[in-house]
Amino acid sequence: MRTSKYFSVLFFPAICLTGCTQTPAPATNNTSSQMMEAAQNPDALARIGQAALQTGDNNTAITFYSRAVALSPHRIDLQLGYAEALTASGKINDALGIMRPLTTQYPNNNHLALVTARLLIKAGHPREAINLLQNAHTQAPTNVPTLVALGIALDTLGDQQAAQGYYQQALALKPDDVAARTDMALSLALSGSYSQALSILRPLRSELAGTDQAAHQSAVENALALIYGLMGDHTTANTILRHHLSSQQAQENLSFYNVVRQTGHNPPPL
Repeated sequence: MRTSKYFSVLFFPAICLTGCTQTPAPATNNTSSQMMEAAQNPDALARIGQAALQTGDNNTAITFYSRAVALSPHRIDLQLGYAEALTASGKINDALGIMRPLTTQYPNNNHLALVTARLLIKAGHPREAINLLQNAHTQAPTNVPTLVALGIALDTLGDQQAAQGYYQQALALKPDDVAARTDMALSLALSGSYSQALSILRPLRSELAGTDQAAHQSAVENALALIYGLMGDHTTANTILRHHLSSQQAQENLSFYNVVRQTGHNPPPL
């Protein structure tokens, strides 16, 4: 959600799909028939695609979702799944190629607007994202994810004051929202209010400890590391990062934090 570094702090039963070493059982006429039927069933293809996505097999997910969309091109759920698979593979522009026409076709679908806006922010188009989000906000002014996304887009543009206004609205509606709390802390840090940022993230980190909210835990850890990095405390930042990143990845993040710190906390261009 922020730049490639800034917005990576937020956010989304293993099965054998590809590269398996087991020898498959011989196909019978019945199983062959079932497989042929599945190949023409968009729901079956989408289930395989989603399972592949959950196991990190993004190429397989893309293949099966693309087949499902080809069979039922007017189904929004299949196109969303296809865009998700493309995004997981780092193909943000390809995902936007799916989502932009959908938001034009369904301008009152706030979920589509939110998904597209998040992609636009990742792709470095926050102003376009804000246009979509403001329309969605007008239709559903109490939607917390929309408020948070507006804050992120504004933070990307360097308008921390406006961003924090949206985070405050989100927190007024849902005080325990992890994304709103995390992004509020990051925005405060970007405006130089480190102590306030840490006063939000430290308790949040403790609240999430021992829970199954791995994505949120990672987001908070990354946010804490970023803030300590912006403060110049690379020792603490490095200690946090090494819990879930390789030494090389940790060093890359620390180098990025140093660049941001030296440039006045404005993200370098993509």
